[in-house]
Amino acid sequence: MDEQKLADLFRDAAHDAPPASFDAGDVRTASRRATLRRRGSIAAGTTLVVVLGFGGVLAANSWYGQDGGNSTAAGSGQQGTDTAQSPMTLMEAQPPPNNDFPGDAPSTQGDGTAPGSTSFTAGERAVQGCAGVDRELADALAAELSVSPEPAIPPAVTCSPASRAAAYKIDGLTITAIVTPDPFEGPAGTEKAKTARGQDLYVFTQGDGELKGQAKRFADALAPRF
Repeated sequence: MDEQKLADLFRDAAHDAPPASFDAGDVRTASRRATLRRRGSIAAGTTLVVVLGFGGVLAANSWYGQDGGNSTAAGSGQQGTDTAQSPMTLMEAQPPPNNDFPGDAPSTQGDGTAPGSTSFTAGERAVQGCAGVDRELADALAAELSVSPEPAIPPAVTCSPASRAAAYKIDGLTITAIVTPDPFEGPAGTEKAKTARGQDLYVFTQGDGELKGQAKRFADALAPRF
């Protein structure tokens, strides 16, 4: 078949085809509708994105506000607790008050005496001098006099605070013994002896009695014990 016959066949076929069901106006209308639908879809999508974004922002702000409120409340509670406990902490940092009276405090010199003992402490001896009775010296003198140590009395003389003294009054006679590291001027008839620790022992009597004139005997007996 040559080309001329083929062209005639196509031309005849085109004449026999049914007319088109749409024209150029229909095409323009369909195109306009498609454009409107596409624009509506874009607008709806944009609106949805905006709504979702705004909702997310609100949710984030709400969560942050609640979390901050809880943190503030917790911090306030902790601060209140710390404030309430701060006085106790200050009390714990401070030493406990000493409710003991000065006279109740035990001696720090290791010279306390047991209950029932008649010995004075070394601290008492150091400050009493002839104003008080040294119990150790009183006990030793009482043993030499063969009397009870309880009625010992302070001497009626003055001596240095470092001295130890004791005296007994038997009937009308007073017998006094003084141990001292310092110079001492006793009344007439005073006997002096050197103690085992190198101090001076003075013994004298005042008044009248059976033991008058025996001060030297008592001084020699007491000196080795002090």
